[in-house]
Amino acid sequence: MLRLSWEQFELLEQLAARRHAVGIGTVLAGAWPEITERLQDRWPAFVEAAVAQGRRHGLAAPPDLARYASLWCIWGPSFDSRPGFEWAAEILGDHRRGASLKLHQLAHRTRDELRRRQTTPSAQAGGAQAPTPEQLDAALASVDARIGPLSAARSVFPDEAVQVAARPCDVGSVDLLLGDPDDLQEYRHGGAGWHRTPVPRSSDPPLRWTHAPDGPFALAVASRALRQGPPARLNVRVETLEVCDPKVHPEVVHVGVEGHLAWRGRDASRLSLAVYAEADTRGDGPSPAGIGATTPVDAQTLTIASHGVRDTGAPFGDIHIELRVVPATQWLAEVTHAAVAPMSWPPDGPATAVPARCRLERDGTAFAAAGWQRAWDGLQGALRQGFERAWNDWVRVFPVSSAGLVADISPLVGQAGFTWGWRRTATDAVAIRVEGAVDMIAVACDVTVNGELVDGDARAQVRLACKSRHELRMGVS
Repeated sequence: MLRLSWEQFELLEQLAARRHAVGIGTVLAGAWPEITERLQDRWPAFVEAAVAQGRRHGLAAPPDLARYASLWCIWGPSFDSRPGFEWAAEILGDHRRGASLKLHQLAHRTRDELRRRQTTPSAQAGGAQAPTPEQLDAALASVDARIGPLSAARSVFPDEAVQVAARPCDVGSVDLLLGDPDDLQEYRHGGAGWHRTPVPRSSDPPLRWTHAPDGPFALAVASRALRQGPPARLNVRVETLEVCDPKVHPEVVHVGVEGHLAWRGRDASRLSLAVYAEADTRGDGPSPAGIGATTPVDAQTLTIASHGVRDTGAPFGDIHIELRVVPATQWLAEVTHAAVAPMSWPPDGPATAVPARCRLERDGTAFAAAGWQRAWDGLQGALRQGFERAWNDWVRVFPVSSAGLVADISPLVGQAGFTWGWRRTATDAVAIRVEGAVDMIAVACDVTVNGELVDGDARAQVRLACKSRHELRMGVS
């Protein structure tokens, strides 16, 4: 492997520049023989100065430098810095225009100027009779045909890509409108309990661009998974100024759940794209992780592109949109929990438990809630185990024959319901919506524990009592 220092690399680039200048001079001499004849020994310096000025304007590829130097042959040295050529300075100084676009627009404006000057035969350019637009096109075609192979042969790095002259191909405007899924509903709590109500459709106005956004653009989308109902739709309309090939441009590419989808030419002018969310592969398996549990945002992309070449003005630019897609799934969890039967020690019979009732629903369809049911049913068992440990600690001090414990305690008695799901909150943002209604007794307890302490002839009766009640009635939003 050959490794070069920065100094060595700069020397190689200088060598390549000199080689390309010689090659460009040879090509231009064939395309503009009159200029070569007139300049004689000054011809190499003229070409080197044109190439150096082109590099200062950000032109690097030999075909671009050769086209720029060709304009020197028409307008004279440093024409773009002289009065009357402000149009050239504007084109070359616009960072939004790439090298190919700059050369295309310079040539286009030159043709217009040459046509105008044809009406004044006495007009001179660079000390010589101005060529006709047809002569300009013939000279540029000759330069383009010869410069590619010659620059490749003289390149220090032979894998440099050979550029071709740009053709007009650009977008004029893009209209974008996001449509929400049909029949989208959310759970709401009312006097008769929980019910599903339609979600108001988005009121966002259509987006219209006459040039690509200056920075990254994101669009939030709440949609359904494939084959789980109507999805969100992204309506796209692309108006073009000109196209290089109606089968190629404009190009619209959507990378999402369905893979990499592309539309080109006329097929891309009017589109209604289905934007699907990631499918929930759980089926009737495990329940959600909990109330308000989120799912990852699926980052999809939409790209609208053309060659970005037009005769005048800055190019439209490529549009890159990040689609932040989330499932529009809405969940509802309800639980009804009855009071726990009083417990006593020493036990006077087998323990009894009253099971809770859990219901989990997804978009109006019952969903498996076995895990949530087990958790609520386990609450009563955990409560009994806790008092069992307290009883064992008590009888280490007080004889069992004189001790007793009675616990009438009920945690979370009543009913509660919660709903949650993604909601679109802004053009580029989504948030988890959580709403709940709780009507429960947080805890109601009446606990009594007693025993007798004996020390010789002395006896003491000990009795501890605790009563408490706390209610939990609230709305959550």
